[in-house]
Amino acid sequence: MAYQALGLGSSANDGTGDDLRTGGDKINDNFVEIYTKLGNGSTLTSDTVTLNTGTQTLTNKTLTAPTINGVVGGTTTSQTITTLTTAGITGTGGALEITADNYIVEFRGDGSTNGAVGQIQLNCSNNSHGQKIKAQPHSEGVTNEMLLPKGANSTLVSLVSADTLTNKTLTSPVLTTPQINDTSSDHQYVFAASELAADRTVTLPLLTGNDEFVFKDHAVTMTNKTMGAMFGTVQALSGAGAVDVTSLITQVTTTGADALTLANGANGQLKIITMVADGGDGTLTPTTFANGSTITFNDVGDSAILVYNTTGGWAVVGSTGVTIA
Repeated sequence: MAYQALGLGSSANDGTGDDLRTGGDKINDNFVEIYTKLGNGSTLTSDTVTLNTGTQTLTNKTLTAPTINGVVGGTTTSQTITTLTTAGITGTGGALEITADNYIVEFRGDGSTNGAVGQIQLNCSNNSHGQKIKAQPHSEGVTNEMLLPKGANSTLVSLVSADTLTNKTLTSPVLTTPQINDTSSDHQYVFAASELAADRTVTLPLLTGNDEFVFKDHAVTMTNKTMGAMFGTVQALSGAGAVDVTSLITQVTTTGADALTLANGANGQLKIITMVADGGDGTLTPTTFANGSTITFNDVGDSAILVYNTTGGWAVVGSTGVTIA
């Protein structure tokens, strides 16, 4: 109802104003509206009246579709904002949408040099635990962008967490002790590096098919290899005794008429025996010998090259100065 003003007339008792009943009815209607707005229709409320321009604290109020032109800093434990004009905070379908003018939501630090940085805390379902996303301190002088990865749902990987990475390309990685699982993933190949005096580059060959590495103590048959200068471990044998089957070369120093022995080797094994000091004849008796019974080394420089096969035993494939009997 609009406010009803009393008709007072042009002058006193000129008969142009409201009569007493009409004037009393207007007064009564005005008071009924006041008591209805500020009370229950018959009794005024004892609460404080909220005014448009007054600075007041409101409690237990529900704002339906409010327009908020400015937000003053403070602490709020729970709030629902439907629309925030200009900057744009909107509650849609239970989600809080924030649309800043420059599309950047900034969480500021405390303004000091070594104080608190801007951060976001994400709580667990019952709010008893939380994980924070924090900015680097002011001393780092960092201004950059972190771009989230594309693709399917996934999990962020941290510096110290144990994670399994799939479909990742590592560019120039530095590996301290790399490990590769075997086929059943219950054992690992562990690669260890020796101490270097300078950086070294290992270049893999240009393969035309599947292949495998060759290792020092692993028995393997090599195909299509060119051998340059060949070096092997050397046994220095002085006097009578056994020519070993673990060294490629045995250098013999005789101290008299020395009896030498040679045990059976591995199939395809190569053995080189040479006399380096002559103190008498050295007679070698292999356990299994395809060319006879003995090889005698008479003088310095006498040498024999033998190869072992499981059928005939040791066979001489080259010799100089020795006597085969």
